Amino acid sequence: MKKLLMALISLSFVLASFSSVMAKTKWDMHLNYPAGNFHSVGAKTFADRVAKATNGELTIVLHPGAALGFKGPELLRGIAEGVLAIAEIPTGMVEGDAPVLALTAQPFISSNAFEQRLLYQLSKPTYAKVLEKFNQKTIYTSVWPFSGIYTQRAIKSEADLKGLKMRVYDGTGLAFGKATGFAARKMPFGEVYPAMKAGLLDSMYTSSASGVDAKAWEILKYFTPINIVGPVNMINVNIKAWNKLPQNIQNIVMEIAAQMEDEMWNLAGDMDRKSRAKLVENGMTIDPVTKEFRTQLDKIGDTLRADWVKKAGADAQGILDEYYRITGR
Repeated sequence: MKKLLMALISLSFVLASFSSVMAKTKWDMHLNYPAGNFHSVGAKTFADRVAKATNGELTIVLHPGAALGFKGPELLRGIAEGVLAIAEIPTGMVEGDAPVLALTAQPFISSNAFEQRLLYQLSKPTYAKVLEKFNQKTIYTSVWPFSGIYTQRAIKSEADLKGLKMRVYDGTGLAFGKATGFAARKMPFGEVYPAMKAGLLDSMYTSSASGVDAKAWEILKYFTPINIVGPVNMINVNIKAWNKLPQNIQNIVMEIAAQMEDEMWNLAGDMDRKSRAKLVENGMTIDPVTKEFRTQLDKIGDTLRADWVKKAGADAQGILDEYYRITGR
């Protein structure tokens, strides 16, 4: 009897250990940007905090630089279909599948991080409703410094944009090119440098931080901070993968995610200042936008947003109306 009891205890211990091992979860996380980019660094901080707080019950393995092989427009469906458990998704890159998600990537709609976060907070319920249809949820977001343009020559007015061959990363960039007369070419960040070297591009539209990542000073001379968009990135997780986590692990992840979101939004302004200093340090000229040029850009933005909202629908219009009311625009 004693031997039987010992055997049962041993078996219980083995089963408990096996169950503990099986309970551990690993997610592979797609990241769009190089490991040194501040978004990727933030994702590492998030993954490290989750691993520590869950005692290794949830491990998030990072794959920066789009190493998993997905391009921006594919990410929404990649998570929807469960091919990806978790990924960083820029809102403006997936409007082909869900136009309203590009609301936070509309041109010249905000002039600072406070306004951009207000726009995102107003958009959140609609975003959540749309993302539910794609079998995913957002656990935290981050924001980029506002995007400007990198060129070989000075850009002082709308007319100076004509004829450029410019890399853009979203539908807003394509629409901006069509409106102003430059050839907008949408491509992943990793393809920009070779395209510049081959002469397929002579300019790009991106943030000060990405300009540093790309060492833009090696091939371009001017950065003009037109502040067309402050792109928002979502960290989205497949809902089935999420629902497999025990409730206590979900609570821990969301608590860390809320803290992470605040930190990343606060970091964007600091990164912009540091990145601009780095650009100048390496010989790039930062050309301020004149009042006349700003007036031209704002007029273009009004037109492009009006065109966009027609396809984005009533929810988008309602959010814009509320945003304009609060900001007095």
